Amino acid sequence: MLIKHFASDSKGNLYTIDEDIIIDCGVSFSFIDATIDFQSFGYLLLTHEHADHLNKVSLRKVFTRSNLIIVCGEWLNDILLSHGFDESRIIVVEFGKVYQLGEYKISPIKAYHDVENCGYRIMKDGHKHLHITDTATLDGIDAFDYDTATIECNHDEQKALELIAQAKENGEFTHLKGAMNSHLSVQQTIQFCERNRIKQLYPAHIGSSTKKEVIEALRRWV
Repeated sequence: MLIKHFASDSKGNLYTIDEDIIIDCGVSFSFIDATIDFQSFGYLLLTHEHADHLNKVSLRKVFTRSNLIIVCGEWLNDILLSHGFDESRIIVVEFGKVYQLGEYKISPIKAYHDVENCGYRIMKDGHKHLHITDTATLDGIDAFDYDTATIECNHDEQKALELIAQAKENGEFTHLKGAMNSHLSVQQTIQFCERNRIKQLYPAHIGSSTKKEVIEALRRWV
């Protein structure tokens, strides 16, 4: 299973599995068109409504210029139908159920963000992959002995707390407090990978404020 990250931060998200599955569509259409042959893919898995994961203009262009099937939860299906997307090319999935998409089996996982959100288990030929970003916790989720995982490492806990304290002292605003309440830290992700003996991690959604510290934590762990 070939996992690629073409965009993975608060500015936009676009991931692929082999040349069959796209995950999220939070970038411009020009970026998508220049980066991947989207017409050759079969499925597009959506997670949640935030613009860095779901750019409706881009999605409309990708949808109308391909035969892609959109896979999403009910919370996104309502949005898509209200924007005139063809429901015959939308598969609505439920948490915990397993769905066959060509050679792949997928199962959505509940994520805990400030809007309804999900991650996905993706399986093919014995390879097990976990994809989850934009969640405050991984409690209740297991991925024991998974081959690969795309999990966010949004911030470094200690550095984030230092920056929050500094901003408070200076009477300044920082987004980090909100990020700590709605995104995984690198420490949470490392602990999850160790506990589940995940063979390979693809770090995702690394925030800019503590990027240096996140990369250093990952380097020390590996």
